[in-house]
Amino acid sequence: MINKFVDKLTTDGMATYINTLQGISVKLGAQNIGDYQSDDNDFDGENLVVTVVRIEEESTLKNFPNQKLVQSGQTFKVDKRFPKIYLNYYLLFSCTLQYDKAIAVIYKAIKFFQYQKKFVFDSDGDDIELNMELCSPSFEQLNNIWGMLGGKQMPSVVYKARVSALERDIESLASIITSIGSIEKQDE
Repeated sequence: MINKFVDKLTTDGMATYINTLQGISVKLGAQNIGDYQSDDNDFDGENLVVTVVRIEEESTLKNFPNQKLVQSGQTFKVDKRFPKIYLNYYLLFSCTLQYDKAIAVIYKAIKFFQYQKKFVFDSDGDDIELNMELCSPSFEQLNNIWGMLGGKQMPSVVYKARVSALERDIESLASIITSIGSIEKQDE
């Protein structure tokens, strides 16, 4: 899904917008920035790197019922499914260029997301909607992020990407309760 999001950023003009900076040409990519200085890296010229640093479930949207009334032949049934999952992806946008150019690229990336916060695209047959929100980790949290990634710190910004509902498309029909009665208990 993150690769599709990066493709969407490219088609929506993020790289073109950033490349309006004089003397800078940026290529976007989804990679683990922690691998940047390793011998096994395959960055292939990608200068603005998107790394997933955390995935969490949105707990405020967890308790909604997930059932709907559907018509099955001449009768109505209830389609009961497991509740939808709403995810938040914490995305680290980091730039591998020379420091002064990297700062300018991060600045332009922030301006791009200030203007365009919502992205809609298709991933594996699902319609995905991402809403971007700037996240400001503390110095300690930022140090922990870069320590976890195993690399030296680079100019970067963290965004929280709120994902639209994810749900498996498996129908589970149950009969509707049409009457309430009591069963009398017989003495033994």
